Amino acid sequence: MASDTPLAILGGLSIKAFLQDYWQKKPLFVKNAFPDIGSMISADELAGLSLEPHIESRLIEEKNNNQWLLEHGPFSETRFSELPESHWTLIVQAVDHHIPEFSQFLDTFKFIPSWRLDDIMITYATDQGSVGPHYDYYDVFLIQLDGKRQWQSGQQCDENTELLPNLPVRILHHFTVSDTWDVEPGDLLYLPPGMAHHGIAQGECMTLSVGFRAPSNKDLLSSYTDHQLDQLKDSQRYADPSLEPQNNTGWIPPSAIEQVKEQLLSSLDSPNALESWFGQYMSAAKYEEEPTETDISPLDINDVLLCCNENIPFLRDETSRLVYTGNTSEQPELFFVNGKQMRFPDSACELVQICCDNRKLPPKKLANALSHTENQVFFLHLLEKGVFYVAD
Repeated sequence: MASDTPLAILGGLSIKAFLQDYWQKKPLFVKNAFPDIGSMISADELAGLSLEPHIESRLIEEKNNNQWLLEHGPFSETRFSELPESHWTLIVQAVDHHIPEFSQFLDTFKFIPSWRLDDIMITYATDQGSVGPHYDYYDVFLIQLDGKRQWQSGQQCDENTELLPNLPVRILHHFTVSDTWDVEPGDLLYLPPGMAHHGIAQGECMTLSVGFRAPSNKDLLSSYTDHQLDQLKDSQRYADPSLEPQNNTGWIPPSAIEQVKEQLLSSLDSPNALESWFGQYMSAAKYEEEPTETDISPLDINDVLLCCNENIPFLRDETSRLVYTGNTSEQPELFFVNGKQMRFPDSACELVQICCDNRKLPPKKLANALSHTENQVFFLHLLEKGVFYVAD
């Protein structure tokens, strides 16, 4: 997709214009960006997901005097019958992991690198339902599925922004409204990280959120340190064969500090050290479960090519994350699937790109990429691992 192509979901803005003028800078509201989105899921189906023990869900209820209650799922059908008629919200995370239609929907946002993607969260709210004025550390596209909601945006926030004390949810102590939007089904609102916002249901409504993660420096350093600890040998130690006499035995000289610095930084300079770690880190599955090897009769390459010829696509497993690194986007060097590096043949560079760039593999492009025998073996291995499956 060309960067200067206007996109309807961005209100006719090009990708380049959106990234330059709005991404991580200011909100963007687009009326009727998704005119047919309302039928994707019902409130009952969403509530059904929250009954499942392996699906992350929350209930947030606003009480009098700015008091809030937070409950974590799984929930029971009885719990929903006990709730009041208004002022509560059900939140279900990673809906794209459980409903293929939502996983495919994420390809709508291919103008943002997929390794930045977190998940699709869906909220159902009764009249006046809200999670309070708050801020997040990630970019989010809010899409109204059903009903009406009023969104307000406010000040830019950070860790020094004051929150209301002694609450189970993060509610801003002060919220200064700068913009207001009354949204209806199909409307889209993009909000950059750190911007205060508040959404209030106008009657029953459902909202879909596509979030893009931004790891903190603390998390990055912790993960990289753990990764390097697994790589370093115990024999790699501080050494000072050129030690000079010194008058004060308790003094750590600058030369020792510099040597320690060089030892620590040398791990960054080892071949592909950062690429290998970051590829694993950003492709790691959101939850611990991974796709399992298929228990149905395995497909052979003739089956795969027949599907391609009949325009039957292969779909990526909904929980899987695939990324690659390289000096250019056309030359993958390292390939990662669900937090693990995977070897691929030299002939499979195009195949790796196709697999990473699409949740629904284009049959014609896939067939062309499978012209090499090595590529065929490689793709069959991905099928066996459950990373892709043939569409029904």
